[in-house]
Amino acid sequence: MTKTTSKKVETEFQYVAIKNLSVIWVQAQRPFNEKWAKQIAEEFDPDKFDPPVITKPNGVGHYHVVEGQHRVQGAKIAFGENEQLHCRIVDADDPARAAEIWLGINSGRKAIKPIQKFLVAVTAGRQPEVEINNTVNKMGYKISQYKSEGSISAVRALTEVHNKFGHTLLQGTLLMLHHTWPHDANAFSGDVIRGYALFINEFRHYLDSKRLAEVISKTFSPNQLLSSARLSSEQHRISLAEAMSDILRLRYNRNMRDEKSKLKRK
Repeated sequence: MTKTTSKKVETEFQYVAIKNLSVIWVQAQRPFNEKWAKQIAEEFDPDKFDPPVITKPNGVGHYHVVEGQHRVQGAKIAFGENEQLHCRIVDADDPARAAEIWLGINSGRKAIKPIQKFLVAVTAGRQPEVEINNTVNKMGYKISQYKSEGSISAVRALTEVHNKFGHTLLQGTLLMLHHTWPHDANAFSGDVIRGYALFINEFRHYLDSKRLAEVISKTFSPNQLLSSARLSSEQHRISLAEAMSDILRLRYNRNMRDEKSKLKRK
């Protein structure tokens, strides 16, 4: 056992066999998710493994897992119950104290912003973040949390469109927004990206991109388009992306004499 001591905090660490670790007080933390435990086992990386937080042993040598039950089960699946884990021991001998510690651990963590997580994932070489980031950079833009011309911060929308429609359509969506409003940072808000992606996915084989950019830029700014879509979404009880797609289609078709060239829903 190792012990670190400061003026205010005393923390104990100890190696404990997995077979002696269990959630004794199930009501003192979140429900167990077997799928998540299996994913931890499949992707197990010792450098990412934080020591589980456990209580001191009870009268029969069992330790309650205060925090980290999925890590413990993942390690058990990967290495067996006789494997020993480096654990942090806290002083709790009843479920109320264990629950209080669990709440403190999880409430005290500062949430990671999506854009911060995205940029770290790029540094780690993860996909699709690297591919998305490269696409943005090739267009002369950059992923940044600061809203300004030349920057895009809507990483959730970028990732959603990439995962749902694919990289090629995401690239086409960003190019269309760039050609429509080349100097307006609001063109790359998350809701506008989602609405355009849905529209382009449905009509890309029949769409005159030049016409779309011209008619929309003459009629709306990005914020005006978004306001109109929100109103339509409330009136017709459809998603914001669906409402925006409808507005784009109707505006594209306006004053078009050739009925065959108009965009029609299947």
